[in-house]
Amino acid sequence: FDTGAGPAAVRRLPWLILLLLIGLLSGSIISRFEETLTNAVALAFFMPMIAGMTGNTGTQSLAVVVRGLISRELDRGTVLRLIGREFGVGVLIGVTCGALISLIAWVWQGNPVLGFVVGISLLTTLIIGTMAGTVIPLLLYRFKIDPAVASGPLITTINDILSLMIYFGIASYFISQLM
Repeated sequence: FDTGAGPAAVRRLPWLILLLLIGLLSGSIISRFEETLTNAVALAFFMPMIAGMTGNTGTQSLAVVVRGLISRELDRGTVLRLIGREFGVGVLIGVTCGALISLIAWVWQGNPVLGFVVGISLLTTLIIGTMAGTVIPLLLYRFKIDPAVASGPLITTINDILSLMIYFGIASYFISQLM
């Protein structure tokens, strides 16, 4: 709280610039799946939701971990319990949100396969997002890098890239039923 704006920005900027460059991967992923998007335009409706939800779960887990790092010493057993719990949280949130969006997509677009693709993609990415939000700050902390500064942008960028790859990978597998 006592750090001025200049020093705080200097600590944050290297991470943000690095991740800005890595974030360009997202655009290249989308262009790699251009044919899939062209053949099933409805997929575009759900891209922001999948990326956003994945980032949100990652951020929630990040907050829990960083709060835990501040309030207690983490031994191996505590870390393993935390990872196990957050995996369970990711599964429960993923199943709930995946089933809900699957139904919404099916009813809205009239295609049960689209509902399945969106739902299973969300389920998978929410588990991965939750785990990224748990493991990344723990790794940064272990390597003496401030997880409060580096984790958020790193988790967001990784989750964006992974969620797009998973979503379009699953969609490409089912493309004949989506057209």
